[in-house]
Amino acid sequence: MNRITKIFPLLFVALCCGYTHAQDADPMLYQRWNIMNINRVTTKFNNTGLLCDGNEQNMSLAHKPSFEYPSGSGIYYGTAVGVVMGAPAAQDTGAVGGSNPENLEYCDATLDEGSAAYWDEEHFAPFPSVVNGSSAPISTDKSTWPTAGPNKGWPTLIPGTNDPLLVGSEGWPGIGKNGERIADQETYSVMHSWQGTDIGTTGRRFLRTTMEMRGFAWTGELYQDFIVWMFVIRNNGTQTIKNMRVGVHSDFGYLPIFSSPTQTGDADRHYYEPRYQLAWGSDDDSYEVLPNGNTTSSVARCGTMALRMPGTSKKVETYDAFHFWIGATSASGNGAGKELYYRYNLSNQNDPKDSDHDGIDDDFDGDGIPDTLNNGPGYYLAAGADGIQTIGSGAFNLAPGQTDTLIFATVFGATKDQLFKNAKNALTLFKSNWQVVRAPAAPEVEIIPQDGKNTIYWSVKSEWEKKFEGYKIYRSVDDGVTWGTSTYTDFSGTVRYIPLEQYDKVDSISGNYKTLPEFAWFNLGTDRGLPTLKVLDGSEGLKHFKAGDTVRIYVDNNSVIDGQTYRYCVAAYDTGNGITGPLENTPATTPGVGTNTVIVVPHAPVATESMNKIKVVPNPYVVASGWEVGAEKVLQFTHLPSSATIKIFNVSGELVKTIHHDAGGSLAESIAVWNLLNENHQLVAAGLYFYTVESSLGTAKGKFIVIQ
Repeated sequence: MNRITKIFPLLFVALCCGYTHAQDADPMLYQRWNIMNINRVTTKFNNTGLLCDGNEQNMSLAHKPSFEYPSGSGIYYGTAVGVVMGAPAAQDTGAVGGSNPENLEYCDATLDEGSAAYWDEEHFAPFPSVVNGSSAPISTDKSTWPTAGPNKGWPTLIPGTNDPLLVGSEGWPGIGKNGERIADQETYSVMHSWQGTDIGTTGRRFLRTTMEMRGFAWTGELYQDFIVWMFVIRNNGTQTIKNMRVGVHSDFGYLPIFSSPTQTGDADRHYYEPRYQLAWGSDDDSYEVLPNGNTTSSVARCGTMALRMPGTSKKVETYDAFHFWIGATSASGNGAGKELYYRYNLSNQNDPKDSDHDGIDDDFDGDGIPDTLNNGPGYYLAAGADGIQTIGSGAFNLAPGQTDTLIFATVFGATKDQLFKNAKNALTLFKSNWQVVRAPAAPEVEIIPQDGKNTIYWSVKSEWEKKFEGYKIYRSVDDGVTWGTSTYTDFSGTVRYIPLEQYDKVDSISGNYKTLPEFAWFNLGTDRGLPTLKVLDGSEGLKHFKAGDTVRIYVDNNSVIDGQTYRYCVAAYDTGNGITGPLENTPATTPGVGTNTVIVVPHAPVATESMNKIKVVPNPYVVASGWEVGAEKVLQFTHLPSSATIKIFNVSGELVKTIHHDAGGSLAESIAVWNLLNENHQLVAAGLYFYTVESSLGTAKGKFIVIQ
């Protein structure tokens, strides 16, 4: 079903909505999107509670990235993740809005029907006072923060309440002491319930609530594979909402979203792990076809993990696994309507998969006995990658002005063991009241490219940490997808890369870590000593560092190829702290000078006097040789002046290609790149080719061979 935009008259909205401020005819006018992207989980969310949108009903309406993992991989697992709340039909008029002529259950969600098996759209609209510009507020981009309010740009009160909004010293409204931020990246939005964007007025009903929404993401080894979400739910009506339930709608697809399921989709497995209150899933056969036509067996595991549910128990009391369309309108399937979703999914009433009627699905082979008692499969198998899971609270009452809080994490891992380890890390962080255990401060890095080598400079602030032990230097040639050619697997199944170089203090702390067995794979070094220490004199040509700064230096001349794009990460690590084993910095999500991750293209200096050093590399050029990165065909002209014209001819003297080199717009200032396509954008044939290079320095000539 394609999404349809609906505009409601102002009068109708004002009467039906729990939001009393003047507003436009369309309450969704202030809906905004933004991206959480500071760790290995990246997703585009909106300020009305939808945490991803991999719209398989109409993919042109989808929002990328939709729970991309790992970040930068181009593989998206999210279809729709959002909050659902409902209550029985018997409610006092001051607790509800709209009309309910058939006396049916209430069920409001932050979902868009195009991306979810929930057929009553967008029951929450944003308060304009916490919206600024074209993006949802996020702590790492001040341009998204509101500026009109008296409270450092924010409103004095939490919208829709009489409670003060605490804003920290940075100008961001955090949940730490005095409103300080607790995470490396946070979101903040406030929304109110309304009748939603579906057409019509009959049966357009909703619970009178508001929600504060926050997202939290951290960098670092322990926290890079999950995002935590918090929703503070408030009754903004005048009477108690009775027997209310709140849940998380979790729709992940274990195939690349934005590909046609008919081409790549197969069955997915959906599990519930009560130790972590984790609804998670995996691909059934760990084999998928990627959008580019390649196949992969590296299909991640992911899910939603309840950290705190609303209600008396604060725990998950219902779990339902169901299909997007199979069994629709039945107790075993998708409710396909808000009253049925409340009964069959959020409350999980009369589900044949719940053999002991405790609200938790446990019988997936249909024999009436929990799978744990008869060696059943232990998972729900969803055809066509169309499975959905809902975790729900127990029933509770919410009085006018009263709040209750939902906190959950979206957790990822390459394997089941890694997923569970990351879930445990998220739970530990929550139980510690968000006390973060970190590796030493990440070094600040700057790099100077040279001919056949790269010189790396970095700050020594990591060494101020008491437990600091050393540095690991990693090198990537595929934009950080991998970090070396040699790997090993730790005890949780995580693939680890052996660094290009490792330096450690001479302190008799060496070899593998021994204190906590689960970290025995971590190599602490060989007492090699730390790399060269230098006080800069200003002649180094650096921009981030200045004369008088003290830095460490490493020169990489290990098979460095001019013209190749390299990414380096300098990771400081410690010796462990008794709470956890050794920790090291993770690569910066956004590389750049001053972070611990930089990008560089080594090259010779620009020719200034003659062009007698110009050459073609590789020569001969072998199509699809190991020198290339990926499938891109790259031939380079090196040692060029800052401006030149290159003409390429075949053996018949015919002009094949003309390349205009300009240092400012080139891969590197002394390098020009040719993709082996002629002027007609056709791949050239194998054979001998000649070239001329013309510049203000004169003319240079040469030849090269292409071998198919």
